[in-house]
Amino acid sequence: MTYLDIIAGMESIGLPCNYHKWSRAPALPYTLITHTESDDLVADNYNYFDIGNYRLELYTATKHPPTEQLVEDWFKAQRIPYRKSSPGFIDSENMFLTAYDIQLIGG
Repeated sequence: MTYLDIIAGMESIGLPCNYHKWSRAPALPYTLITHTESDDLVADNYNYFDIGNYRLELYTATKHPPTEQLVEDWFKAQRIPYRKSSPGFIDSENMFLTAYDIQLIGG
């Protein structure tokens, strides 16, 4: 699975998604995905498995557990483990952020 599959998955549940940033953000709620680092399995000077660490950010107008549940249910259906954090309200943007850290093998 790659980050492009995550983008398609978010759009399939009605959440617009883009990599890193929007040139012009859609109406809330929406998501962004960013590659944070690689954690490849390496041995004998060779990368055997690509493992990408990503962060999916969910932006909402209010703290909205049903929208968070949509994202989490999609991850579970795809068997993608995640870690959730809620940095909270972004004053300068007047929106809430919920972040999901995931690993993609092969992506």
